[in-house]
Order: sequence, then structure tokens, then C-alpha cells
Amino acid sequence: MPVLSQKGVLMDAPLSGSLLYLWDRRTFFLGVLPEPRQVSQAAPMLAVSLDRPMRVQAENCGVDIVCHSVLFRSGQQVCTDSANGVVALCYLDPFGQDYANLATVMTEVQDGMYVCLQEEQSFQGAFADVLRETPTPEALYALLDQLFPQDTANQSPVDQRVEQVVRRIKSSVADNLSLTELAGEVDLSVPRLVELFKKHLGVPIRRYRQWHRLYVTAVGVAQGNSLTEASIAAGFTDSSHFSNTFRTMLGMKPSTVLSHRHRGCIFAPAQPMGHRHEQYRAGG
Repeated sequence: MPVLSQKGVLMDAPLSGSLLYLWDRRTFFLGVLPEPRQVSQAAPMLAVSLDRPMRVQAENCGVDIVCHSVLFRSGQQVCTDSANGVVALCYLDPFGQDYANLATVMTEVQDGMYVCLQEEQSFQGAFADVLRETPTPEALYALLDQLFPQDTANQSPVDQRVEQVVRRIKSSVADNLSLTELAGEVDLSVPRLVELFKKHLGVPIRRYRQWHRLYVTAVGVAQGNSLTEASIAAGFTDSSHFSNTFRTMLGMKPSTVLSHRHRGCIFAPAQPMGHRHEQYRAGG
């Protein structure tokens, strides 16, 4: 397997904190990740390093790949090490449209893992500008739409019953609706619903529900709630349950992006499913 590397973008301003943007369809983080991470992907993710190359390894791969951009599919177990560099993490549309489009302009090196964006320096330059200028959520979302290929030929239809289950999970985030209840609402057997959900989203229903609860918790923190209050309101049993889930899925402590001890900005919708955004600045 080839070892790939490209020159990163030189930063002309010191990094004073991280940025986290939350939308219903995507999530965007920009900052320094201080340690190697073992991640269980619950959504497709594009990672772009702005300066130092990253080392990445997918499960059962056995070989480190050195690169400045990498795309992971949902459900993938990966190890990443950004060597304290500045990294943009784009968690993508869970139904896979962003992932399918980005895969067309990258090189596949492992089942479902792609590296080296064709316009890599354009992505790096755009994200360097984001770090310097802190755009509004609307402006950043439009920028991602401009950067990501928009190939309608790659669109694959999503089963409406799966979409209905996703909407149900989002509308009852604090409830632990059983598979039997969810399957009954869309007139499917439990095995058939499990099969369809995994086919379209790449992860089991429980994993997707946990992922959405992380999102709702982050929104709650951005709206001024404590981490404990926000995590319990999102359906976690306690803060320990939330922290363990956060670390398993994202490979880092929640304090890395959500604590007042770390300087950073979080942009989140005023309501979890809304379109207006408000800003929360950690550490004042």
C-alpha cells in the first residue's frame, strides 16, 4: 500500500482556539487534536490537515498512511494521529451523499477509505480562511457546498421508511424507543428494519441514536446548559455515559471541544432542528 504525502498550507496566524459548527446534516470542527485517536465512525467523515501530515490507519489494514486529506465511511474503525497539527474534521450527511461525491475526487486505499483530494490545496486554503475569519454558519455551510463535488449522478434513493425512523429518533431523542416500536411504526419486521437501516446509514440504529445524542448534547452546551444537564436531556443516563460514548465515537475527551477550560467557539442552532444559530465561546 502506498505512503502518500503532500505539502500543507502554512498558517500565518497563531491558533487561539477551536471552532465547532453544528448543523442537522453536517458537523465541522477546526482546531488542534492533541493526541492520537482511535475512532468508531458513526457518520462519514472528511479530515483535512492544514499543516502537518496525518497518519491514518483503518481496521485490519496494518499499514500507516501519511496524507493531508482522508475520507472515512460510516461504521469504520480507524486510528488517526495529526501530530498536534491543525485539522478540519467534517462529519458528513449521514445518508452518504457528501461521502459518495467526495469519493469521486479522491484515491481509494482501503475498503471505504479514500485519501488525497484532487483540489486539496483549495480545501486547505479555504479552511485556513475559516480559522482566521470565523464565518457565520450560513457562510461556512455554503462554502462546504462549493467545495464538495455536487454530482447528482451519484445520488442513490433512500428508503422512506428509514428516513421516517431517523426523523422519529430525532423527534424523541431522550426516549429509548425499542426496535419493535420503531419497526411497527413503519410496518417492517425488526430484522428487515435493522437490515435497511444499516444498508442506508452504515451503522446500527443504536449507534446512530448515540451519535445524534452527542449532537444534541453539544447544542445544549452551546445554548448555555452544563455538560451534565445537556447530556441527560439528550438521553444519556449520566455524564459518564456521555463521556464514554463521546470518546468511543470521536476519539477524544468532551473537554477538548466543549469545556470552558478550552478557548473556542461553538455555533449551534437556536433549536436542535432549527436553522437559526447562536454562538457560545468557551473560556470567555
